[in-house]
Amino acid sequence: MPRVLYAIPGALSKTALGPEEVQRREKVLSSWSAPDVDVAVRDVPTGPASIESALEEYLSVFPTAALLRDAEQEGFDAAVLGCFGDPGLDALREITTRMPVVGPGEAAFHVASMLGERFGIVTVAHGVVSPLRHLVARSGLSERLAGIAVAETSVLDVTGNRDGMIDAVIEQGRALIERRDADALVLGCMSLAFLDITAHLEDALGVPVVNPAKAGLYTAEMLARAQLRHSKRTYPQPAKLATGTVARVEDLLF
Repeated sequence: MPRVLYAIPGALSKTALGPEEVQRREKVLSSWSAPDVDVAVRDVPTGPASIESALEEYLSVFPTAALLRDAEQEGFDAAVLGCFGDPGLDALREITTRMPVVGPGEAAFHVASMLGERFGIVTVAHGVVSPLRHLVARSGLSERLAGIAVAETSVLDVTGNRDGMIDAVIEQGRALIERRDADALVLGCMSLAFLDITAHLEDALGVPVVNPAKAGLYTAEMLARAQLRHSKRTYPQPAKLATGTVARVEDLLF
C-alpha cells in the first residue's frame, strides 16, 4: 500500500481553522486517492499561518524540511508539498533519499500544458503573483503562461466562503480566457483546491480547470507506484548531512 504524506508548510492547526481543517483535508484527499493508497496530512509545528508572500514562503522551508525527513524515516513513499507556491521545493528534495517530493504548482502547470496551448492561474493574493511567475519559469513553461489573475482575499478566509469564491474565480478566469487567450485554468491556491469547485468552474467557463491538490496527489501516487525518485545529480544531499558532519537537519543551524 503506497503511503503519501500531504505536508502543510505552515501551522494551519494553530489558526482559527484549527486541527479540524487539517483532518478535513485528510478526509478529502483520502476520498480522491486510489483505494489502496494511505494518505496522511500533517502541518508543521511552527511557521506562517498562511503563505501569501515570498517572505512567508522562505520562512516555511526549514520546519518543512524536518517534517519531510521524519516522514521518510517513517516509511512514507511520496510526499506532496501542501502549498501551491511549492516553497523551497528544490531544497526539500535534497533532504530525502528515497521519497519523492511533489510540488502541486509544478504538477498542475504540466497537467494544464497538456490540456491547452496556454494556461492561466487564478490565485487569491497579489503578494504571490511574482513568486508564481518565477515558479512557472523554473518549471520551464513561461511561454505557455497566459497570465495570472487574483480573486483577492485572505487565504484563511477562503474555506468559509465557497459560493463567493466560485463567483470571484469565474470572474477572474473569464478575464484570462477572453483577454489573455487562456485555454485552461489552474487554481492557484490549495485552499481553493480543497473547495472542490472545478466542476462548477468548467460548466461556467467552458475550459479545463486543474485542481492542484489532485494533480499533486496523483503525481505522488504515480511516482510511488513506479518506485521513481529524484536524481541526486540535481538534488544532492547537503554535504554536511551526507558526510555526517551534522546528524540532523536542525544541526545545520547554530
